[in-house]
Amino acid sequence: MRRNMKKIISLLALLVCVMSLAGCAERETLPKEDMYKANSDKYVALLTSQTEEELNEQIAYLEDNFEDFEQEIALYPYLMGSGSKFDFTADAYLALFKSYVSNMDEFGAYVGVKEYEGGVEKDGEVTYDVVYEFEKHDMRLSLVYDSHDIITTVTADPIYSTGEILQKAGMNTLLGMGVVFAVLILISLIISCFNFIPAIERKFSKKKAAEKNSPPSPGRHRRQGPQKAPSRPAGRWPGRQKALRQALMGCLRQGYGRAGSPSGRYWRPLPPCARPFG
Repeated sequence: MRRNMKKIISLLALLVCVMSLAGCAERETLPKEDMYKANSDKYVALLTSQTEEELNEQIAYLEDNFEDFEQEIALYPYLMGSGSKFDFTADAYLALFKSYVSNMDEFGAYVGVKEYEGGVEKDGEVTYDVVYEFEKHDMRLSLVYDSHDIITTVTADPIYSTGEILQKAGMNTLLGMGVVFAVLILISLIISCFNFIPAIERKFSKKKAAEKNSPPSPGRHRRQGPQKAPSRPAGRWPGRQKALRQALMGCLRQGYGRAGSPSGRYWRPLPPCARPFG
């Protein structure tokens, strides 16, 4: 048993050594090492020489005029007359300022260069890292160059100690567990409320049954009085109708009416007095 434990421990130690050597082997001396170092120092000096307000103004200007900035970068060799391209793409240049400003509170005051970690070349791209010392937390500036030595990606991240990393991990764990327990408590409260639903339902059903069985109240069905018939609208010429009626009544009084046959089936024409409208 002890021999097996020793073998396992020795294998783990060997694996750790191999991984550390592999990690060291990835960092190599690049042909343009001096250029990468100088560029990193130049960009950090540009960032640390400005206040937070000035950096925010520059970020706002670049965001508002981003398309014009892209055109200026494309025409940079002709505008400068040197034929050399701009060091950054438009997105990478904006990311340089935004990444630094978002972590300014974590960095504090600038002290100086701490370590050139070197670069890694892969698929025609070079990633070069440099660690800079600040009062609160050190900063690792990582620049990715394409095959034409144009910077396409920029990150400026604070470096936390192991204790700070564990503290943040613990806080995140506690926060997640607290959220889970709060949700479980809420679910249990909702489930406990299901016991009151049948009682409430019975109460409402009893109330409805009592309303059905109760006699109707005297004021519920009141007898409605006679409704007045709708009055007919007045004629178009009420004065002429009245005159016509008076003329007809006068003719009847004078003896005009059915005549011309014993049966009285024919009507005599009305005298002129009965035709007031000509």
